[in-house]
Amino acid sequence: MALLFYPPLKSDEASYRAKAIALYQHWILPTALAEDRSETFRRDIFNTFAKQGLISIAIPKSFGGQEGSYRSYYAVIEELAKGPIAFSITVGVTNLVMGALLAFGNEIQTNTFLPKLSSGEWLGAFSLSEPQSGSDAAALMLKATRVPGGYSLSGSKCWCTNGGQADLYLVMARTGESKNKGISAFLIQKNTPGFSIGKKERKLGLKTSPLTELIFEDCVIPETALLGKEGQGFEVALSQLEGGRIGIGATGAGLTTAVIERMQQELNGEFGKHCPFKETIAHKFAEYYARLQGVKQLITVAADLKDQKLECKLLASQIKLLATDLAMETSGDLVHFLGERGAQEEAEVERFFRDAKALQIVEGTNQIQRLVIAKEMEKMI
Repeated sequence: MALLFYPPLKSDEASYRAKAIALYQHWILPTALAEDRSETFRRDIFNTFAKQGLISIAIPKSFGGQEGSYRSYYAVIEELAKGPIAFSITVGVTNLVMGALLAFGNEIQTNTFLPKLSSGEWLGAFSLSEPQSGSDAAALMLKATRVPGGYSLSGSKCWCTNGGQADLYLVMARTGESKNKGISAFLIQKNTPGFSIGKKERKLGLKTSPLTELIFEDCVIPETALLGKEGQGFEVALSQLEGGRIGIGATGAGLTTAVIERMQQELNGEFGKHCPFKETIAHKFAEYYARLQGVKQLITVAADLKDQKLECKLLASQIKLLATDLAMETSGDLVHFLGERGAQEEAEVERFFRDAKALQIVEGTNQIQRLVIAKEMEKMI
């Protein structure tokens, strides 16, 4: 049995979700603990999901996608996040690259790259962060200098999800002095001369999702690698961060669902029979369940807005903040209430806790989400 949520999934959403559950149980769950320990990235699993159309749900059929709804896409992301959530992050990042291509790519770029990404033949990576810029995306320093026929990139990026595994990197670099208008977006293929993968990070959570440094040493790329117009990179980045934050919110919702279901299983079993605080715990998680229903409703609203190609910047920040904070609260309480058992690797519970903390940081820290929301509120009143 599983928790009930409203409204019920539509037939296409339920179909994608059922397919994701079947593949997840067969391909991911059996080896999840071992791969989390060894920090193993499974490209074969990504390819398997791609062949079933689960990587490219919201991508047009003309580019090899399923042309499904964002409701279906986020339903799959939620389902994948009930286990080792790193895989849902991998899927989400590849969709960021595809989303940027759909919004800003020219005919040659979309026809060249989208079919490869949507089929799973290629994996995508999105690179914005730099050590000195932190959450201030406009402060990046990687330079792209004009040379005959293209650009030469020199500098480094950090914390690139899918780094070292991706085939296509969407990289933001500085082409001018203006803080926002001086940034451009580039599509850089792996094995490009002058481009290499640096340090692989060891992380608290999301262990099977590779996170690396990118190094550019006089990396010359053709002018055709420019995505959109020169100086449009900040716009490209922000356009995809909106969808990315909703995706992280959906990931948080899926993780929270798994945590609440696990706590209820414990309360229904031997733990609940002997726990003197069973009612207190049950009431606390009942409130979490109610809050989760609210978060899922917001994700549904955001999905509908994205299907209509309408802006949802504020809603995306609200979802990311609420969903990931809820994941952190619930997973922390689950570890606490289960005591020593909750801290053991074999129990899986401690991974929920580690992954939840990582979700509060990625795609813009939750402090940044509060800042975004506060600024939007200033404009309203």
